[in-house]
Parts: sequence; structure tokens; C-alpha cells
Amino acid sequence: MKTTNYNPSTIEVEFAKIISDLKDTIQEKAPHYQITEIKNNSRLDNPHLVFTIVDKDGDRHELLMQFIQRADA
Repeated sequence: MKTTNYNPSTIEVEFAKIISDLKDTIQEKAPHYQITEIKNNSRLDNPHLVFTIVDKDGDRHELLMQFIQRADA
């Protein structure tokens, strides 16, 4: 499939949603952290997810996962 729009691309948006939907699976694989929220900013250029997590000490952290599709070769 030839991509014509990269800002954001369909693939970037779809993969951001897929990862966001896997919250429960990710939580099972990371038992020492509690995922309290996932903000899905998939409508932006270079969509990203912001994971808010709490560690075993009760400290709050944020992790950012960004999706960037390279231009078709």
C-alpha cells in the first residue's frame, strides 16, 4: 500500500490504538508497576501514547511511546 498521508499516517494511528488496547496484557507482564492511565494522542503528527505508571514504592512515572512511519522508499 502506498502511503499518501504521513501526518499522521493510518499505520501510526492503528498501531497506537493496538498498543493502547493491550493495556491489560502489558500490565500482566509488568507486575511491579501499575498502569493507571494511557493517554492516546493518535490524531497528532507523530502519534504518541503517554503511560502513567506507579512503581512498587508508590512513585508516579510517565513513559512516552511515539509512532513515526518512515516515508515509503
